[in-house]
Amino acid sequence: MSSPIVTTTTQAAVFSIVSSVLAQGITAYQSNSSLSLDWHPVFQFFIFAIISTPPNVLWQIFLESSFPGYFQKETQKQKEDTESTQSKAALPERLNWRNTLTKTLLDQSVGACANTFLLCAFIATWEQGLQSATTSIAAVVSRTRADFWPLVFAGWRFWPWVSISSFALVPDVATRNLIGGLAGIVWGIYLSLATGPSVKVATE
Repeated sequence: MSSPIVTTTTQAAVFSIVSSVLAQGITAYQSNSSLSLDWHPVFQFFIFAIISTPPNVLWQIFLESSFPGYFQKETQKQKEDTESTQSKAALPERLNWRNTLTKTLLDQSVGACANTFLLCAFIATWEQGLQSATTSIAAVVSRTRADFWPLVFAGWRFWPWVSISSFALVPDVATRNLIGGLAGIVWGIYLSLATGPSVKVATE
């Protein structure tokens, strides 16, 4: 794996731990009980972060290379300049709103559905493995179907704002991945509080 993928995956793994611990702390506070960490969900979503982050980084790189968010607009004088290379280097970058909206739509449709499916399938397989020595494919499929659309709809209330803000305001993919990881802490806490003990924390 390339260095950016390793760096982002490491960040996501750390954020998943932070998110899980914070979620359990909030749950303990709400129930007015002492905090006793359950390391099962911490490890569960630590593994999920390691599995899901590399394809997400590649997805973000693909979106940016296919639909660049910024462009340089030349004036007529700069076009006629004989030292065109130097002139272009000095040009200010402008946001390409069409590409930004395209990336957001793709990220919140194809990307969101793929991430949610991976999350649901991972949780269903993990929980099924804990409950039985053999994994029932039918049970995994049933659980994945039941969890998929509720999580997609919940994500659409949160992630589109993160997505379009990062695409519009942050030029480089590495910083976007960091922002996405930080937002994932909030998302993970929300999932934990919304879905109960079966899903402690998750990141997108």
